[in-house]
Amino acid sequence: MVSLNKTVRAKQSAADDEEEWKTYTSVLVAKSSEENGDRKQARSKRREQEILRAALRVFARDGISRARIGDIASEAGMPVSSLYDYFPSKEDLAYAVPQQHLTRFFVEYAEASAKTKSFRDRLRLYLWLAADFARRNPEWARTLYLEIWPSVLVSETTVRHSIDDYVRVIVHLIRGGEASGEWAAGPDPYETAAILNGSVNQVIIVWLIYRKPRDLMNAITSVIERTFLLLRPPETVSPKSTKKRRREKAAAR
Repeated sequence: MVSLNKTVRAKQSAADDEEEWKTYTSVLVAKSSEENGDRKQARSKRREQEILRAALRVFARDGISRARIGDIASEAGMPVSSLYDYFPSKEDLAYAVPQQHLTRFFVEYAEASAKTKSFRDRLRLYLWLAADFARRNPEWARTLYLEIWPSVLVSETTVRHSIDDYVRVIVHLIRGGEASGEWAAGPDPYETAAILNGSVNQVIIVWLIYRKPRDLMNAITSVIERTFLLLRPPETVSPKSTKKRRREKAAAR
């Protein structure tokens, strides 16, 4: 009977964790979609998408600083005055481009992670999918990783909120793994997140600039597995060693 009760509680705990995770990812997607927002409800969404695609091509080709609003309008096949009806400045357009794709990324991750059962698998998937999304959207990736993310001006925009959320997800997963006992509670989770995210981002950036490594995803998989060594298995601590540490702490005081 005791064994049966433990099994029932374990299944209930797993179900609760799965439901909590679905709620977390749903909130993440909803928040990102809200920040992506409709700027002109009465305007043609199809036309707006054409402008964003044109801007992405120009930004990826020329860089944001060198891109001209006239070039974007020409690429979209419309007069500059009409473009301003949708986006009041080049900067607004520049930040709308990565925001839209980040929303898509969060949606993809929410759907894919619904099949995962552990925080380790969710974290591994998150880092892997970030690189795969960049691989599938190289023009967007060049704009985000080489132009937007390093910019000091990004702190004043809504896209910064999505970038912050992007990193917060990693922190959330690290803390979740600690709480569930998948790995030991280590140093500041923000530091661990910076190492994991920074390692993946660096590989993506080198790939965008030099197209090396040729097999991006193979390299990313290797980097993820090596950096995951930071997430050590929980240590089995004997009562004697625990008492010894308590005595040492008391003596130090």
